[in-house]
Amino acid sequence: MINALIIFFAQYLTFFSVLVAPYLWLRRERHSLIRIAVTVVLAFAVSEAIKSIFYIPRPFLAEGFTPLFPQEQDGSFPSSHATFLAALGGGVFFGERWLGISLVLSALLVGTARVLAGIHYPIDILGGTVLGLGIAVLVKFLHDKFSYW
Repeated sequence: MINALIIFFAQYLTFFSVLVAPYLWLRRERHSLIRIAVTVVLAFAVSEAIKSIFYIPRPFLAEGFTPLFPQEQDGSFPSSHATFLAALGGGVFFGERWLGISLVLSALLVGTARVLAGIHYPIDILGGTVLGLGIAVLVKFLHDKFSYW
C-alpha cells in the first residue's frame, strides 16, 4: 500500500499541476500567464542543461538496486519534477499566494516520493526546488523591470 502511494506521488501528482492552467486562465491577466509559462520553460531548460553538463547517476544506478518503478538512466541532479513544480509554484505565487505555496509544497511531496522510490537523492530535490524558485524570482524581476503592459 505504501509503495503504491509513493509511486502515485512520484509519478502522477505532477500531472495534476496542469489543472492550474484553466483556473489561471479564468483568473489572471494574459501577460501573467505568459510570465508563468516563460518561468516554467526556462527553469526546465536550465535543469536539463545542468543534467547534461554535470552528469550524476541516479541512486539506483550508483548503488545497484531496483527502483520502485522504471526510470530513464539520465542524470539525477537537479530533479526535473521539483524544478518544474517549484517554478510553476513560484510563478503563480506572485498573483495567487496560496496556490503558489501549494504547488511548491507539492514539489517537495513529489520530490520526497521520488527519493523514497530510489530515483533521486535529497540534494536533487533541493537543487531543483531552489532552481525553480530562483528562476521564478528572476523572471518576475525582469518582467516588472522591462514590461510596459
